[in-house]
Amino acid sequence: MFRKIRRYITIFRVFSKYNLFSLIYSEVNQYYVSNRRNPCVLDSKNRENAVKLRKAMEELGPTFIKLGQILSKRPDIVPAIYIEELGNLQDNVNPLEFDKMKVAFEGFSCSIGTEEINDSLEHSNFDILSIFDEFNTEPIACASIAQVYEAKLDGKRVAVKITRPNLIETINLDLAILYDLRPLIVRMIGLGKNFDIGSFLYEFRELLNRELDLSNEARNIKRFAENFEDVKEVHVPYIYDDYSNENVLVMDYMEGVTIRKLSGVTPEKKKWYADIVSKSYLKQVYLDGFYHADPHSSNIILQEDGIAYIDFGAVGIIDDELRRNMLNLFYGIYKKRLDVVFESFMKITGVNKEDVNVRRFKLDLDDIISKQNYSSGERQSDNYATLALKYDLSLPSEFSTLERALILIEANCLELDPKFNLLENAKPVIIKVLMKRYSPFEAFEYLQLEGDRYLEIIKELPQGVNDVIETIRGYKIERFEKKTDEIRKYKTIDSISKYTFLLGIFLASSYFAISGEGYLPLMGIIGFICAIFLFAVMFVKNS
Repeated sequence: MFRKIRRYITIFRVFSKYNLFSLIYSEVNQYYVSNRRNPCVLDSKNRENAVKLRKAMEELGPTFIKLGQILSKRPDIVPAIYIEELGNLQDNVNPLEFDKMKVAFEGFSCSIGTEEINDSLEHSNFDILSIFDEFNTEPIACASIAQVYEAKLDGKRVAVKITRPNLIETINLDLAILYDLRPLIVRMIGLGKNFDIGSFLYEFRELLNRELDLSNEARNIKRFAENFEDVKEVHVPYIYDDYSNENVLVMDYMEGVTIRKLSGVTPEKKKWYADIVSKSYLKQVYLDGFYHADPHSSNIILQEDGIAYIDFGAVGIIDDELRRNMLNLFYGIYKKRLDVVFESFMKITGVNKEDVNVRRFKLDLDDIISKQNYSSGERQSDNYATLALKYDLSLPSEFSTLERALILIEANCLELDPKFNLLENAKPVIIKVLMKRYSPFEAFEYLQLEGDRYLEIIKELPQGVNDVIETIRGYKIERFEKKTDEIRKYKTIDSISKYTFLLGIFLASSYFAISGEGYLPLMGIIGFICAIFLFAVMFVKNS
């Protein structure tokens, strides 16, 4: 309780220092127009507020730094000026000294190495660095969750990723406070009214839990390696399982340069790199459904024979339904079919047609189709986020994360090739996916997987048909019996009515025959005889 109060005091002190409470009373402009060359919003006031927010998050530590990084990947809910500034949190994290980082190696004796190493680790004076041939204690990369070091293991150059110490308690405390401060967060960052802050914080907690355990990243890397084992231009680092656990990850050091540091190569070579980057990423999205969620320029290494992806802490998974709708969206843009694009976007957002101005919405979609097909050297991937902001639509978090990743990929490719067009590279991937989706092999595989279920249905079909027939027969019998009862009831009522009428005639005729004068006695006798005859006829008929 006291720790939480102290943390509250720290947060409010930092917020006061950067005057962030003023954001609660200001309107954050979410509607922005991207300049084709520079997608910044020229708004000095909002830029100043974004800088203050970024500095405050840096000062508040790992949880808030990671929150800023996540928000920087959500252009559908955060204004562009904040996206740009919070994106700087990717590279501006101060490193911790290695002596403080060494605590991550505690418990190694439970999980790694040979028996000799494990025996040595039991002694408190054993130096963990002696496992490696060489180990540079100056980090080559720093992030909010972990730091990366360069080393040599068995003569091979490796990268060693180590989680920062004492993160779990601090993060759990910060998450509890963030949950308390939900209304302030919504107001301060200017989130849309359709944004579910509770679900967002839950997903944020799950993301942090996954990133704190480096064994998750090891599994991600192995999965990527399997997906790209037949693609010789794309390289994924090898994991040294014997020297890795939830706090330490040892993997191959990927030689090469980042996109921003590339120099001394021909434009054709740069275009070749852009082609590999875009097609490999589209493969991840539309073929594998498993993609690198943070493909900024520092996480893509350019090598002589291809490219290498690094830092797999953040990955995205797309289910079949969303992947199908996204592919239909891309296909509709590729074929310039407005209705297909409209229907796909509606399915992705989960919004009914009645909730938007369809005519205006289609005009905006037509503009996106035109830009995607006929523009060159301009960023296009944020068009969907812009559209979502304009109509206050809540995109699925998976789609928003992917769109942010595509923006990064597109920016990287434009840096390599100023005439790059993502749709041109997407066309062969789209065709390949459609061919795979409707191939005889896929149909046969589907029948194999679903065969047992359909066989059970066929086996149960005769009994099902018989049950239906019995139900119909029972229904008919029930209807017939009900109708018979109604007929019997109405027949009884009819008979009573007739007997009552004849009884009236019988009594009247008897009275006229006995007491009448003139011709009335004769009529009474005739009526009496007729009544007796009709009584006899009705009695025989009913019997």
